Amino acid sequence: MLSSYAERVLKQNLKKIVSKYLDNSLLLSGGLDSSVLCYLMRPKLSIVTSLGPNSQDLKYAKSIAKKYSQNHIECVVDFKDIVRIVPNIVKTFKTFDPLEIRNSSVIFFGMREAKYHGYDGIVTGDGADELFAGYNYLQRYFADLRKLQEILIELWKIMRFSSRKIGETLGITVNTPYLENPLYDLATSIDINDKVGEYKSKKWGKFILRKAFEKELGPTVWRNKMALEEGSGFEEISNKFGDLIDHEEFEKESKIVALDNVIVRDKEHLYYYRIYKSFFGCPAKQSCDSLRCLFCSSCLSYPKYCYTCGAFPPV
Repeated sequence: MLSSYAERVLKQNLKKIVSKYLDNSLLLSGGLDSSVLCYLMRPKLSIVTSLGPNSQDLKYAKSIAKKYSQNHIECVVDFKDIVRIVPNIVKTFKTFDPLEIRNSSVIFFGMREAKYHGYDGIVTGDGADELFAGYNYLQRYFADLRKLQEILIELWKIMRFSSRKIGETLGITVNTPYLENPLYDLATSIDINDKVGEYKSKKWGKFILRKAFEKELGPTVWRNKMALEEGSGFEEISNKFGDLIDHEEFEKESKIVALDNVIVRDKEHLYYYRIYKSFFGCPAKQSCDSLRCLFCSSCLSYPKYCYTCGAFPPV
């Protein structure tokens, strides 16, 4: 049974942390994590990023912002905007991983918008999915909570958030309430049975966070988790980048790229690798004191995922 005490302490801790950042802007997707922050902050400015005018995040963020945000900006971009900033993302993160590039692009546009409007600080919902078992892929472990706890503990050791690097490049301070103490210590000590619970015959991650703010946010807390690229519509750019390279060109260049000991999975991947190579050269030529990825020959900082090419697993 969900601990009402843990629920109450979670709310108190998060409210206290957020109170330090009431002058900041807020990245608002309209999902659970950022909606909770919007409710607590009543931000002077909230921002949602969308590829085109019809993304799910645009709709949900508008609903939350109407209730709790003093000013809300919809940063709607098109594919040409993304093409222009992708080299910056590739260079900043030293990657040609499509997932990293799509997700980081979403964050980049939102943070750049905040900077343009005069804000030197921004709040994000980073960390909630990791701490409270919110990612969709973790659902496969809901039937084995002991295993889920082991997965989370490993995840906490290697958490990394692109918002921080983007903040450095844009000169804007990124504040992440979910990752601050005492909330972080509380979240990592909460019983796993409080993080996964059943509602309307379905098991949900982040259960304690949902229940803690259900009264205030209503049905919003039961919005299904959507990956950042999915909710923002940025997953569509995969095909759009693919359209920039014809099939014959892809087949020919894939063989040339293979001489770099790099395997490109599709046209989007090739597009990003071209940019990566122009900045950093072939990964295989970089000195390395660790294991190398079997798919791009880059050095691995983590054995289960290649942050350079996105291979999973990389060995």
